[in-house]
Amino acid sequence: MTLFEVGKPFPGPVPIKEGAIMELWSDGLTVLIQMPDCKKTEIQAFRQSFQQYSYFETSLPVPIAIWVFDFPKPHGPIDVNFNAKLAKPEYIENYLDDKQGVKNLITFYLLDGKTLRGIKAVGLALGAVNLFYATIRKQLSLDYTQAEYDRYLEAICSYSMEEIFRMGRIFKK
Repeated sequence: MTLFEVGKPFPGPVPIKEGAIMELWSDGLTVLIQMPDCKKTEIQAFRQSFQQYSYFETSLPVPIAIWVFDFPKPHGPIDVNFNAKLAKPEYIENYLDDKQGVKNLITFYLLDGKTLRGIKAVGLALGAVNLFYATIRKQLSLDYTQAEYDRYLEAICSYSMEEIFRMGRIFKK
């Protein structure tokens, strides 16, 4: 069992660059937010949490899942994308197995370098998770390379985070 303690080093690999990444771990959906030199007000905004979020699936030849979580200022919104082909197949299989219900829990970790500054677990709307499930299934059914995924992701990143948020389906917490 891995122990996560705020104020202590994060017990695993951390993102090198500022920003956020979404991963699928054995126990569920996870977002790692790297915020170097994190200020007290940013930590408070993280704890306060977001009141709305958006889910967007691109209509490109490679479907890309993009979430935007609208944290309050000064933290601000974060966006993450997900490529199911990078996750361990057994984690994907477990996550998509909805015989005991949709797995709507997502855990956020706020990092300042290697130091864990905050942990937040949130239940997402079932409709949002079902859309995400559908995108994952589409990704798994297609044959594409990481280079193709990256090219289409770069194209969608020409839009601002606010535009992507509005293009997606918005959910309230």
